[in-house]
Amino acid sequence: MSGQLVSLEQARRDKAARAAFGPWQRRLGYRPRSDAALSELPDDVLCKLAELGQEGTLALYDVVLGVRGLGPGERYPDLEARTKLEALDVFLFLADQVRFEVMARLGWLDPGPVRGTSIMEMARDYHQLKAVAGRSPLKLTQDYPSYQQVERRMNLEPEAVVRSVIPQALAAFKAALD
Repeated sequence: MSGQLVSLEQARRDKAARAAFGPWQRRLGYRPRSDAALSELPDDVLCKLAELGQEGTLALYDVVLGVRGLGPGERYPDLEARTKLEALDVFLFLADQVRFEVMARLGWLDPGPVRGTSIMEMARDYHQLKAVAGRSPLKLTQDYPSYQQVERRMNLEPEAVVRSVIPQALAAFKAALD
């Protein structure tokens, strides 16, 4: 009988990855590696997530709930109130990071400090990563087509300016895909 050493930590990560990304193939036509960062996703998958349609929204909730062992994204409405609120916070953080990745790929946004972090880590270590991200204000680059119009506001309220650009960024990213 030959023995095989199995890492319990790796087994836990694999189980969490199956829960987090299991439905993605059906929802998005793609299933990332367990350690994949948003920056590694194909453009079309990132676009589906960024648009926050039904499948993209459920895919993000799959990750949020999956890393916590709470089931697929469809289970979100059935969660207890406190758990539901935390899941919503994590979902909103992930949705922001997805949209910031779109802007970074367009060259409109300097990537934030959490860009290389895996999607599962973002969902699991949300509080820590949100604090890290909050210490580095978002910055539009001069490649953003209307940079001169928003440059002054960037010094006063950078996050509000970046968020105001999201619809334009989504449209430009989608147009570039088509």
